[in-house]
Amino acid sequence: MIGISVDDYGLNKRWAESLRLPYRLLSDITPKGKVGRLYGVWDETWELDNRATFVIDLAGVIRAVNAASLALDDRPVLDALRQLARAKRS
Repeated sequence: MIGISVDDYGLNKRWAESLRLPYRLLSDITPKGKVGRLYGVWDETWELDNRATFVIDLAGVIRAVNAASLALDDRPVLDALRQLARAKRS
């Protein structure tokens, strides 16, 4: 799991440490918003990546996207992860 934002490395590092995040935060700054544009979550007005969660399998296929409610509701993501786990066992 990773997080991506348009904040610089130092700010992301301090934020991750203060929240004790169990994952890394990457900076989408060179060029600013490149990753957000590729995934369709870039906001031109505010010049930032909109909050979204993507579940991507080991082959690089996007299996689920949650961009609703600021992507703070983890149920759709957990459901997608459960489905991937079941498919892997089959």
